[in-house]
Amino acid sequence: MLAFADAARPMTSDDKPEIPVLADTPNADGAQPLVAAETTPPTGRRQALRDLRRELTDTDLASPGVQKLLLDELGRVDAECDALRSYQTQFHEADKRVARLEERLRTQTAIEIMFGVGVAVGTSLMTLGPTLPSNVVTLLGLVLALGASVARIVKR
Repeated sequence: MLAFADAARPMTSDDKPEIPVLADTPNADGAQPLVAAETTPPTGRRQALRDLRRELTDTDLASPGVQKLLLDELGRVDAECDALRSYQTQFHEADKRVARLEERLRTQTAIEIMFGVGVAVGTSLMTLGPTLPSNVVTLLGLVLALGASVARIVKR
């Protein structure tokens, strides 16, 4: 439960505030720079209330002011949760879109490789064809190069 008890409790001798430690070397103007010995990272939005006890008694819960504060906080958190749900759905939609585009890119890469190999092998066969007695190799090279080019055009 949330607690606001001890919020106005006066400091005692047991409460030791964190005192910054002075560095050993002075600045150019001769002043000692202040350097905190050990800083703790902030864990919440309200640092002044971070060490408060977080339990409410039944009498605290019966107070209309506490009830209003709790309802206000609940409404704020619900609104924040709704906003984050929309980001969650946007993330999933974007993730699906990225997966589709990556698959399309893989397909395009495969088509480009097929086109390059088909044209290279086809033109090599067409170049080699005239040195052979049969024109079958030249015809095969021409068909392979044209087939690769047509496949590339159709897939785009």
